[in-house]
Amino acid sequence: MVLGAVDNVFVYPTLDIKQLQNAIGRTISLWPIVVGRLCITDNEHYSIELSDNPIPFTYMENDELERWPILPVAIDDRTILQPFVDSVPSEPTQDDPLVRFKVTRLVRSNEYVLGVSFYHMLGDADSYIHFLSDLSRFYQGLEPLSPKPSFKRHLWIKKDAPRAIDSSLMPLLQPLQDARPRDIIIAKVVEEHTTTDPVQISFSSEQLTKLHSLAGQEIENITLQDALTAYIIVTLNKYVLVSDNEHIRRTNTIINYRGISDTLAPRGQVDNSIMFMLSDDFDNLLYLQCVAKTIRASINKARNEEFLERWLITIDSMMRKIHKEGKAWNFASYPNEIWFNSNLKYDWASKVDLGMKDQCRFHTVGVSKLKCRVFPLNSIQDVDGNWTRDHGGAEVSFRIPKEDCKNKFIAAWNNDVKENFMNFKILE
Repeated sequence: MVLGAVDNVFVYPTLDIKQLQNAIGRTISLWPIVVGRLCITDNEHYSIELSDNPIPFTYMENDELERWPILPVAIDDRTILQPFVDSVPSEPTQDDPLVRFKVTRLVRSNEYVLGVSFYHMLGDADSYIHFLSDLSRFYQGLEPLSPKPSFKRHLWIKKDAPRAIDSSLMPLLQPLQDARPRDIIIAKVVEEHTTTDPVQISFSSEQLTKLHSLAGQEIENITLQDALTAYIIVTLNKYVLVSDNEHIRRTNTIINYRGISDTLAPRGQVDNSIMFMLSDDFDNLLYLQCVAKTIRASINKARNEEFLERWLITIDSMMRKIHKEGKAWNFASYPNEIWFNSNLKYDWASKVDLGMKDQCRFHTVGVSKLKCRVFPLNSIQDVDGNWTRDHGGAEVSFRIPKEDCKNKFIAAWNNDVKENFMNFKILE
């Protein structure tokens, strides 16, 4: 089960409340699942029962803030966004709505803050942004883009069929093998939060292009994200986690597998069509190209249909067992590993701009130890009130151990930016 809600905030220079409410109504007609209620039976099977219950919509006014502050996209301190979101409970009852809206007007600046809470069991980031993109287009009087949302469910293992766990995949699935009671896992994550510092850095589109050219030289299919991931890893290994027992040797990448096979998950599928893929160990963990090449190889492997089907069937069996035992998979950090959950291709601020091009700012919450979150940059406003946005730039957020690690990383990054990344050697 995927528990918890994803709380996001969008900030606009203006907003028509009635128009927004009408758009929500039209979106619900296309997305009936979001007004459903969660139903769990046998402590194993869950369903979302459709209903005609309303979605909560709250309107507030705030006369304390001068204007919306300049903030990172991914905010470490949850209390900053908390007043602007009406959150779905982490474990909702059968009476709890699974989506909630809250609008706050900042009286002193006349800005509007739209907070949306979306229960994760409804779907992942792809589903969430699809839902809000349709809402944004209805607000503008436009029809949603294709594909239409699909709510079909795939039964990985037929009833009474043997639970086919592929033992060859076990080295990739250590977090599931290390399942523990949820309170123990959460306690570990909380402890990691107290012993780490948040890091939030930004890359311009030009800087990402430069990194891409360095990481992808003479290597096919290296993406901007591969290059960015490789840069973070190499920089940590060179300047922060410098000993052999600290080095980042592999990465776990969150992958959206829609579109690989229409049988497994077609585009437009509304669910959690995501997997995590552990890379092989890096042959040379101090070279951008070597790290990027290994990352790309793992992603290509994950997108093989035969491999993906084996992975999904195995995960399904393991997760059912974990849930029956009242446990949770271990989502704390692991030695020598780093996770990447990239939203670089999900431009929330553009997809949900309600027609206010480059004037919407997007924020979400949650930054964890060596769990990197990547988002497109927000727009910025100059002294004359004009909005500009570096399309193609990115922000990266994660937490690293205390004891000057953050300062070392930031200093290395600043120096690389100053030198236009010229200190990165190219393998001959």
